Amino acid sequence: MIQLIEHSNYLEIVGLPNRTISVSVPYNKAQFNTEENETFSIVSTETEHGYYYNIGKYDNVIGYTSFVQLYNYLDGLFKGAGTVNLSDSSGTPISPENPLHVTNGSNELSSDAWGRPKSITDKTLFSGMFTANVPVSIWKEHFNDVERVPTNATSLNGKLSILAGNNFQDVTKLSTFRHLRYQSNRGHLYSTAGYIVNPTSSMIRDFGSFTDESGVFFRVKSDGLYAVVATTVNDVYQEDERVIYTTAQLLTEGIDLSKGHTYDIQFEWRGVGDYFFYLDLKKVKSFNYIGTRTELTMFNPSNPVSFRSINFGGNDPMQFGCVDITSEGGEDPKGQYGSVSLTNESGQVTISGYNQPIIAIRSKLLFEGKTNTRDTLALLASAYSDTKSMLRVWSTRDFSAITPNDQTWSNFGDGHLEYIVYDQPDVTIPMTFDTTKAQPVVFGSRVGQDATYATSALFEGRTNVHLTSGDMFIFTVHRENGGTANVGVTFEFAEEI
Repeated sequence: MIQLIEHSNYLEIVGLPNRTISVSVPYNKAQFNTEENETFSIVSTETEHGYYYNIGKYDNVIGYTSFVQLYNYLDGLFKGAGTVNLSDSSGTPISPENPLHVTNGSNELSSDAWGRPKSITDKTLFSGMFTANVPVSIWKEHFNDVERVPTNATSLNGKLSILAGNNFQDVTKLSTFRHLRYQSNRGHLYSTAGYIVNPTSSMIRDFGSFTDESGVFFRVKSDGLYAVVATTVNDVYQEDERVIYTTAQLLTEGIDLSKGHTYDIQFEWRGVGDYFFYLDLKKVKSFNYIGTRTELTMFNPSNPVSFRSINFGGNDPMQFGCVDITSEGGEDPKGQYGSVSLTNESGQVTISGYNQPIIAIRSKLLFEGKTNTRDTLALLASAYSDTKSMLRVWSTRDFSAITPNDQTWSNFGDGHLEYIVYDQPDVTIPMTFDTTKAQPVVFGSRVGQDATYATSALFEGRTNVHLTSGDMFIFTVHRENGGTANVGVTFEFAEEI
């Protein structure tokens, strides 16, 4: 829809493409402050709502579904004083017979192969807030490269507040367990809002979507605000760091980073695409990579939401409200089906005692020497027993909870996951499980005699259960009295691709 919005001191045309239009005013119209037959150009301005053309002075909102209606309205403004002549930037007259071509996007791919306009619906991949705490089931903190529950990252008056540490070169990094994978041929958008306390402090403070090997993020140093795109090439970490505003420029622009601002990063990726950084919804830095590089802009586009603070003589917090990762035009993540179960002919093993591990499966911290960012979505777990028994599912990030004994870990697929199935193949001492390292129980249910019990991990889109790098699931079964039983377990899942 084309709209004409009349204000007290200008007239806006909304909904036309990013073009320049020339307007020839045939008469001295006082409210437009023009001279007789003066010709002036109108250059569109891009905003979050589209493109605007400012041409005059009025105060109502009138909607137009076609250029013809818009032209007739403009023409009517000057009836009795001549005719309004419109032309495009090439000088070609615009009229109802020769209207301005309007597209539904800024490039030719905004229509499909049949010429039909495409529609885009964004898909939130992750969203987080910190109203009461920093949820330990969502976030992990690394302090000087040692993982721990969030400690330097706390909730303060509903905001996330992150300190680096008291000592020189202390580093605190808060990251999601999840890795939000770029979806092919879609846009990717990171959004947050925050306060950089004492922005000239002797620190480096990063926030965006990144690991220590790749990512994209804002950076605040004592001398200004930066945009960074990072990757690893031939095992060498590289940063493309570009200044957005120096400290002096921030002062000139009247931008105080200690006050609340919105920060957004939008990128195309597709291996070679461009990156755009926004401050308070205004584009402040572009990385125009297309046609300029011989390596991927980021070797790995599957990264967590991360905040990193480094002490170089200062330990002031950075604070944030919410944070979001969105796939522009995206969909629910897809995965490659996989399953682990007993492989012997009977499909069962004999156990006795409580909480006997039947399947242990873990997502490696590293894959081929780099951070394992392939998350796994749990689909279904099923358990069989020839007598009344109990199925339990446990979760831990302490891999020492499982002692393999005479068994060994086996890779699943290409080796992002590895697993052990109890006493498969038959060994003298099967794996054992220290339950004190995997509390609390994630899920539990009774299994009937000579029956199979199945539980889905899919909850109609309301929540998902993921196995992320460093996570381990253990599926245990035991007879209700701890006696002997013949049991089996199957775990089904989807690896992100």
